[in-house]
Amino acid sequence: MNDPQGTEPQEPAPERQQPGGPGSHPPDPGQPGPRSFSTGFAWLNSAASLLRSQAPRLLLLGLLLQMIGGLSQAGGPLAFLFIIAVPALTAGMLQGMHVAAGGERPGPFTVFAAFAGGGRLLPLLLLGLISIGATLMVLFFLVASTLSGLDPELAARIQAGDQTAVLELDPAIAQKVLFGTVTGLLVGACLSLFAVPLIWFGGRPVGAALWLGVATLFRQWRALTALGIGLAAVGLPVGLLAGMLMAFQLSGAGPSFLTTLVLLLILVVYQVYAFAAQYVAYRDLFMAPMGDGGEMAPRDEGPPSGDGGGDDQLVA
Repeated sequence: MNDPQGTEPQEPAPERQQPGGPGSHPPDPGQPGPRSFSTGFAWLNSAASLLRSQAPRLLLLGLLLQMIGGLSQAGGPLAFLFIIAVPALTAGMLQGMHVAAGGERPGPFTVFAAFAGGGRLLPLLLLGLISIGATLMVLFFLVASTLSGLDPELAARIQAGDQTAVLELDPAIAQKVLFGTVTGLLVGACLSLFAVPLIWFGGRPVGAALWLGVATLFRQWRALTALGIGLAAVGLPVGLLAGMLMAFQLSGAGPSFLTTLVLLLILVVYQVYAFAAQYVAYRDLFMAPMGDGGEMAPRDEGPPSGDGGGDDQLVA
């Protein structure tokens, strides 16, 4: 029979894909379009807005991460395991940002989302090993010749974690070691910047995530340069305060409990802000581009299933 109103049958709406499900990686046959310098500064503004939207919950996640990092300072296998697990913990922080971007409250254990299953943990741990390898290679290349003539006893004390031994280094050697360490850490951070969310949200293999992540670094160099300048400008006072605290500790005149607590809170706020900026940049490039005014588009994907999203998932 003919439809008396002449209406055509409607096709069913496409099913929403979960970021952790099959076929959920961003449909980018190539690279996202290049962004300008102004976009990088817009990412910073959006990150601040995202942090303010769920500040208590996001700062709690950052505090938990800081506590885990503090436990790893004991050295030995625990420190090595923490370094390997940094990409997995980063994925948990980005998951918290993803939940907050949807107007929900991230649960207190969202930072451990990658450890809750879903097939993302092993690739993230492998990425951690790759990042460590790249950092050590850069460090060895830059400082190997410098440390070859170092006094064996002093080198043994430094390897044992004796902070006072660092003060006995020649200033020129200490400067080269510091430069090599910072450069190595920067290389590792660049490798993980987009690789972690591409694995966690996009479900990409480690090799593909690294390739696309590094390619995006070069393609989006303008926006990422602006983002780095902004984070460095915000982080400069934090670095100065941390340096002052370390100087107090090395000199034996330990700071007061209140000073340590204030510094810890400042470090947590900055760390969470950096994670928010990382999430906003990834979201703009691979999920939902921002509007002309720099506002984030509505979130059209839910948190990965079984990965510890909001409070309701924790109760369940």
